[in-house]
Amino acid sequence: MQLRPMQAGDIEAVTAVEKAAAEFPWPQSQFKNSLGSDHECTVLEVEGVVLGFSIFSKVVDEATLLNIAVYPDIQGKGYGRLLLSSGLQAQQGQGAKQCFLEVRVSNTSAKKLYSSLRFTIVGERKNYYPAKVGREHAYVMCCDLSDNTVAVV
Repeated sequence: MQLRPMQAGDIEAVTAVEKAAAEFPWPQSQFKNSLGSDHECTVLEVEGVVLGFSIFSKVVDEATLLNIAVYPDIQGKGYGRLLLSSGLQAQQGQGAKQCFLEVRVSNTSAKKLYSSLRFTIVGERKNYYPAKVGREHAYVMCCDLSDNTVAVV
């Protein structure tokens, strides 16, 4: 198992993970845009197979988790935690003092993961995400990275 920077050749595999894990997945073009920008794009690879990814952006001293996913059949085994904690450590190492993210109000497992890594709810975005019927609210969560104690797996 390894975490490594995402490469252009990973786009199809990452898109497949996203389609399997998300009800309203990012299009392949969004992953290409992230890879072509200053975003920190990481893949989780096991025996040559991409099983997950994370994408962070950073502006000055604020990081944002833009997207993170692992295949549904391996969720709950610590891979998402590994991707997230590793990404937070990398952002902290690059000078980020805090990290933000949005999460669906209904996504209990993601909220539990984020809370376990010291994210707290700091706001709400009304009608932020598409839903099967209408739109769904999102919580805005934040993790303080200024104290050098990012949770490690």
